Amino acid sequence: MNWIRHDSKNLMRFLFTGLILLTIIILPVRGQVELRYADNETVTWQEAIDMYQWLDEQYEDARLLEVGWTYAGRPLHLFVIDRSRHFSPELIREAGKNILFINNGIHPGEPCGVDASLKLVSDLLSGKDTCAHYLDHTAIAIVPIFNVGGALNRGSYHRANQNGPKEHGFRGNARNLDLNRDFIKLDSKNTQSLVPLLRNWDPDIFVDTHTSNGSDYPYTITLINSHSQRHEPSQARFLDSTLLPFLFKGMDRSPYLMSPYVWSYKRSPEQGIISFIDYPRYTSGYASLFNTFAFTVETHMFKSFEDRVLSTWYLLRETLRFSGLYGSEIARVKSEAWQEKMNRTDFTLQWTLDTSRSDLINFRGYTVKQKKSKVTGQQNYYFDRKDPWEKEIPYYKYFKPVISATVPDYYILPSAWREVVERLQLNGVIMEQLMTDSAVEAEVYYIEKYETVNQPYNGHYRHYGVETNEVKEKVQLRAGDWIIPSRQQAIEYLVQTLEPKGYDSFFSWNFFDEVLFRNEYFSPYIFEETAEDLLKNNPQLKKEFKEKQKEDPEFAANGYQQLRFIYERSPWSESTYMRYPVYRLNR
Repeated sequence: MNWIRHDSKNLMRFLFTGLILLTIIILPVRGQVELRYADNETVTWQEAIDMYQWLDEQYEDARLLEVGWTYAGRPLHLFVIDRSRHFSPELIREAGKNILFINNGIHPGEPCGVDASLKLVSDLLSGKDTCAHYLDHTAIAIVPIFNVGGALNRGSYHRANQNGPKEHGFRGNARNLDLNRDFIKLDSKNTQSLVPLLRNWDPDIFVDTHTSNGSDYPYTITLINSHSQRHEPSQARFLDSTLLPFLFKGMDRSPYLMSPYVWSYKRSPEQGIISFIDYPRYTSGYASLFNTFAFTVETHMFKSFEDRVLSTWYLLRETLRFSGLYGSEIARVKSEAWQEKMNRTDFTLQWTLDTSRSDLINFRGYTVKQKKSKVTGQQNYYFDRKDPWEKEIPYYKYFKPVISATVPDYYILPSAWREVVERLQLNGVIMEQLMTDSAVEAEVYYIEKYETVNQPYNGHYRHYGVETNEVKEKVQLRAGDWIIPSRQQAIEYLVQTLEPKGYDSFFSWNFFDEVLFRNEYFSPYIFEETAEDLLKNNPQLKKEFKEKQKEDPEFAANGYQQLRFIYERSPWSESTYMRYPVYRLNR
């Protein structure tokens, strides 16, 4: 029996060795760039990383870096093309080059940019693309797939309104977060890895690639730009007069005409479209806080995946071309913008659309019609592709400031608010801790009113409609509390996040909810006599109390609310209740 066992082992070794050799012969070289978008297929996360690794191994001008971690238990990667072969943002800057930063797969069900970026870098590095010489003046940094968890959650039925690819990723990450709403709250490891990277690389141009949902129209590709009203004047002029016209004219020469992002003023684009005001929660809104020209590419859901990939590729090439041709102007304008930003006395926190103003733009669309639904029996609207039109439509791109805030010399943040401290540090904020206890006269906000959404939004019950009362008072600071000078490159980021009325402030995202809770309380039957004495000894309080009784019948009929009114204005009311815990200090 031993000889049978011995021969079986040899036979297994032989078969195993043969299988390995056969696998080597049949399988292609691992990582070689072989894209399948023409077959309505997008690469997997592992295939994308393997392809970038292969490019790293083939070309000395390329490097694939691990730059952080994600909730999927996989690393976040950055692929860099730098002809000077430094692969460091500091040395790239010293060499006088600009930085083009491309982020893909924030929504992995919209993977056009994943494949387009691979085609772009493969063609550039091989010399196949005539734009390769622009790499002499521009370094490219690419996140292959930002939402790794969503990319691994692969299937054919995540995007009900989208035409392919056959399999694609899911919008949410491994914790079901929409990462394109996470750039202020920083809930995910993904964004916690990307934000310090963006601050370190400080790109001149940032591109985030997507596929849209919504109206039907002939355009394969549309574009959201960081809104010019949210830029400093020098950058706003350059964006509107030079950068945007260059990109649109470049796409006119391609097979894919481009339109501004189609957000219809009413049901049909025929009544006009609205420019997107990109608040800081979004990639483009966040990037523009730091004087980066930021773009969100939105290809159209109904077009073929091949066309969506290729239109994105054309736009990325045009963006590289612009960076190569206008490098010195980009640097000059950015420098001017920093001077302007540092001299700002206030920033707009919230905007509203100005419907009284619009520009006219040429647009191609489909007529909106109605038909009876075969499913519900109700009338439903649709876009009739057999009835196209082309004409000038209103483009509502002007917004009016609704809420603004002045810039203090310093913000003061008690060390107890660790989660906020960590987010400021991830954004590279310069801040210093107090060495000893001290008391200072500071500007303090009290939250007077706010509303809260009824269901969670991306993991938070957001506040809105915030109203405050601002007072000057002495506040006690402790050793370890943080003093934050406003005049630094994070100046607008600080104002947008630390002012409670900011649309994407830390208050709106629930980071200070503890102050909305009262820890101490009163018993009505005990406080009754105290309230009587307070009214007797405080004429102003008595006047306010009587006016409230007269003006508010509901209040006048509620004994507890009346006692609470007096309690909240008495020395017994806790000072921390409704007091916003970030203070403003001016010299």
